[in-house]
Amino acid sequence: MFFKKNHVQTENINITTDEKPIYVLGDDDLALFLTAKLQENGQKSILLTTSAPALKYKNIDINLKEEYNLQKNDIQLTTTSYVSQTPTAILIACKINSFRAHLTLLPKMQNFDAPVVYFNPMSDLTEIQPLFGYSFYKAYFNGYLSLNGSNLTASGLMPEIIVSAKKENDEKLVVEQILSLTGLKISVQEKDICNFWKNNSARLIGYLATMPKQHITDLLNTNDGKEHLMAAAREICSLAKFEKVKLSGDEIIRELLDTPRNFYYKKNNFSKIENASQLEKLYNMLSEKARTYKCKIPELNQMIKENYEYLLKK
Repeated sequence: MFFKKNHVQTENINITTDEKPIYVLGDDDLALFLTAKLQENGQKSILLTTSAPALKYKNIDINLKEEYNLQKNDIQLTTTSYVSQTPTAILIACKINSFRAHLTLLPKMQNFDAPVVYFNPMSDLTEIQPLFGYSFYKAYFNGYLSLNGSNLTASGLMPEIIVSAKKENDEKLVVEQILSLTGLKISVQEKDICNFWKNNSARLIGYLATMPKQHITDLLNTNDGKEHLMAAAREICSLAKFEKVKLSGDEIIRELLDTPRNFYYKKNNFSKIENASQLEKLYNMLSEKARTYKCKIPELNQMIKENYEYLLKK
């Protein structure tokens, strides 16, 4: 496969300019990708992360490879752990285990009315939603990202951002206009619980079923592996059905089959602590729903148990 090499020339962001930036909260692959895409499309953006220096702005270099447009771009991002300027918007895309730590970096602002877009479906919204009032939106990233050092790869087709919001007419919402600055596909869907299940079901199973550096097709290509995945998909469909969301086990398996060959559901850049935090969130969410709806999920529980056993051995 051939890729076009684009060298993106960037300058250090001048924090005294009148142009309001977009803050992207986090240091995961999604936070880096969103910041890079905003900057690539001419929008002033700042990566706000606990790993950046306090009171100073630092540039980091990443190499962004996008398979859907056959391009490689060298991009320089501006990062910091302290900001005071009122932003155009805040995009929250931090790792689960550092969620609370990253929230402390947000500036204290009165009469805050800029949109806040939240990309962490497993985190507890009760911690953050009261801070921002009505300008708060949940969003889901439908794409495949892999981070290896300073190399960030977007695999498969062009990613899409799905926003949970209600549209009164055909005009674009403010949050829709802001996310459009990334140059990615943007869609607005009203029912958040439907967005959650449709965008996370296959990924939940892919994460629970695989080991680090194990591709999901390694399981789908064996009869036993496919049988276990189908059983897990049926259990996910049962949980979603109680929440009035219709899913298809066959469609979940088809999505798993379509996983790009260079993408692993257990990310190589996640530590033992980060995987444990992710696993705890999944367990709490699935077990709570199973108890609420009195629905048995033996296959999912077995996958969770095997994941905990693997982490204890590491």
